[in-house]
Order: sequence, then C-alpha cells, then structure tokens
Amino acid sequence: MELHKTKPTLNKEECVFVCIDMQEKLLNIIHNKESLLNNTNKLLKGAEILGVDSIILEQYPKGLGKSVVNSDIAPIEKISFSAFGEINFCNLLNNKNTLIIFGIESHICVRESAIDAKRRNFDVFVVEDCCSSKDKNNHKTAIKELSSFGVQITSFQSILFSFLLTCKDNDFKAISELIK
Repeated sequence: MELHKTKPTLNKEECVFVCIDMQEKLLNIIHNKESLLNNTNKLLKGAEILGVDSIILEQYPKGLGKSVVNSDIAPIEKISFSAFGEINFCNLLNNKNTLIIFGIESHICVRESAIDAKRRNFDVFVVEDCCSSKDKNNHKTAIKELSSFGVQITSFQSILFSFLLTCKDNDFKAISELIK
C-alpha cells in the first residue's frame, strides 16, 4: 500500500447522491425541518459543484406533495419504501458503486434504501444531518441500526470534503463558501 495519499477518498464517477422523499407534506411534520432542509440544499448544491450525479425520489407525490429541495433534477416517483423497489431508480445506477443517501424518514425509506443498497454490495453512506423523522428517537434508532449494519454514517460537510484531496483542488473554494 502506498502511504502518500494522491486521490480523494471518494471518486466522483463512482458515486451518486440519493435524496429520498423531501416532500411538502412530509417535511411539515419532521423534527428539525429547517436545519434538515438547509443542510440538504447545501449537500445537493455541493454535488452539483463537484459534478457528482444526484437522484431525487418522491414517495407517492399525489398524496405527499412535490419535492421541496432546490434542484432542477426531475424527481423519480416511487411507491415502494426502498428506492430499489423503483426500476427507474435502479436503471440510473450503472457504473456506480457508492450511494450517498439522505432524506426522510430515517427509520422508513432511508433505512430500507440503505439496507437494500448494502445487500446489493454498494458502499453506502448515510448523511445523518440531512436525515430526520417525525420523532427524533426513531431517527436516532435508525442511524444506530444502519451503523451496526455496516452503513457509514457521516455529515454533509464530511461527505463534500471527501471528494477533495487538497485546498488547491478546483472546487475547494466553492465548497468552502457553500458550507459557511
């Protein structure tokens, strides 16, 4: 193993950000919703700055409303709790081996999607400060369970900096400004 680090921790071409069910009617009843939406919008903007693919999912939008994140990405509708229950989602994962998952609710759709991703041999990160549930205890329990299942739990700032090697990287300044 070479000791000198010459590449960032995460490879832009192998990763995809997966935003789950950040929708009007769900967000209104979620614990810590203002911070959640702010962090999520920064994470999605960071993915855009870095040039990393993102997917936005909506759980039954007819009943739960449209996605409320700041993004021009066309959402994929789903009725399954797991993202993997939607073929259109699965078709977008070609040549990807790392999923960066976040959204609501932590203990339902985020949990199901992360577990299914691990079972399909993806490297999985769940961005804890971009996830929540109606009840904060359900969120905490889901995060603890996912961690024990081998999912890597992280923060939106950590994940964004994992795509950079040094402060001389082209995107460093834009990412630093974004998280201020």
